[in-house]
Amino acid sequence: MHSGPRTLMMIAGLIVAASPALAGEDAVAAAGGEADEKARIEARELVYMGDELFAQKKYAEALRTYQRAERLVCVPTTSIEVAKTLAAIGRLSEARELASTITASRAPPGEPWPFTQARRRADALRSELDDRIPRLKVRLTPSPAGARLKVDGQEVKTSAEGSLIDPGNHWVEVEADGYVGARQRVYVPEREVTTLDVALTPEARSGGASAWAIGGFVASGAGLAMGLGAGAAYLSARSDLEEACRQRASGCSDDARGSANAVGWVSNVGFGLALAGAAVGGLALGLERSKTPASSVTWAVGPGYIGVRGTL
Repeated sequence: MHSGPRTLMMIAGLIVAASPALAGEDAVAAAGGEADEKARIEARELVYMGDELFAQKKYAEALRTYQRAERLVCVPTTSIEVAKTLAAIGRLSEARELASTITASRAPPGEPWPFTQARRRADALRSELDDRIPRLKVRLTPSPAGARLKVDGQEVKTSAEGSLIDPGNHWVEVEADGYVGARQRVYVPEREVTTLDVALTPEARSGGASAWAIGGFVASGAGLAMGLGAGAAYLSARSDLEEACRQRASGCSDDARGSANAVGWVSNVGFGLALAGAAVGGLALGLERSKTPASSVTWAVGPGYIGVRGTL
């Protein structure tokens, strides 16, 4: 069976129709695009390879192949192939972002028909993904101001409607000042709003002393200083009084004895304050230590890991 020129032309037309990117690249060439002929030929072959891999559901390989073509010739007809493959492997958020970029890009006057078709495909894909992309709501108990939410290590803004997220399993981490960080695994199905409840645990109190303990020890120090100072003054006054009385001087009088005794009384009050302050500070410190959790260490064993956990 022989093929005439007309048959060959029909086959060539079918090949072009089967690959929108090929038609798009030819249109670029006709319009005097910046990509050189070698890049266009290589991109065309990569698109063919990507189509075959996509048909075989080898999406990861197809994605890499389409992305190589897009790097060579970045036009709507190559970008839409990347977007559709991202959607096929579950990276819906990236696919939607790329589809939106294709749709939002301005079409030049006299744009080739394959480019226009690629923009329409991108708009349809974006609408489809708007329905497919799920949302994740994280409810905190309590709900401290300034709490930070991370999904798979990436910080995510919280919202009442929930955060857009790709379907599948994810690690969710919550950090908040004054609370122990929380980390949970969650599965998010397509087209649904998944709510995750996270209970935050306040951080353990630091080992710093309370105001009662600090105040007690400060008062004790002040009382001790007053007692020592007044005691030294009392001893000096008693010595002077005894010397005056031995010499029968005028300094040996009832007023002098009263003054010396008053200084001794102040010394006793100072030492009493020192003892009372030390007692209050010691009692407060003992109560705080009794409330501190005891040290505990336990083995943590699971599939593929072994370790220890506990508090000190």
